[in-house]
Amino acid sequence: MRLSRTTTPSVEPITLAEAKLHLRVTWAKEDAIVDRLIAGARAAFERETGRQLLTATYEGFMDRFPQFDNEEFELETPPLVVVNSISYIDSAGAVQSWSASEYSAQVYSGPFARRGTLRPNPNAQYPITFPIPNAVTVDFDAGYGATAADVPDEIKQALLGWIGFHYVNREDTPADSWPGFDPWREHAFG
Repeated sequence: MRLSRTTTPSVEPITLAEAKLHLRVTWAKEDAIVDRLIAGARAAFERETGRQLLTATYEGFMDRFPQFDNEEFELETPPLVVVNSISYIDSAGAVQSWSASEYSAQVYSGPFARRGTLRPNPNAQYPITFPIPNAVTVDFDAGYGATAADVPDEIKQALLGWIGFHYVNREDTPADSWPGFDPWREHAFG
């Protein structure tokens, strides 16, 4: 599935006050630096783990639905909140909406939530699509919630570790990934 984020959160998963408390910074002259580190930690976490921390909307594109009706397909970027709509180009080349009464979404929650899945309901089947790229579009929301308070504490601690390391080591940063994010990487889920 190819993804495009269509809306982004307006807040970060760590507040300036949380980061400054963690860093033991009491002065305001470095607020801009700390704000950049917060944004950098979120971006690094989302890039390295494939997770969405704060609720955002995505469009996922596929060339076709799965071949068999008993197959489910995964929606990348956990945790899935809701499937807003599914549209597809039918065999005649017209855009159609797949009714929400025809499919079920499996939503997982918690700090280690796996990818959400979709499949047809019993007595329903995947629609037939026109054989072109991106014939199926799934519009969905993913994330732990809309505010910094919704992000699990375990993840916030990993983000604070990244922020602390990069605050102290501003010029000497590792080229590889941050090991504090390892528990949330895709390989950790098998």
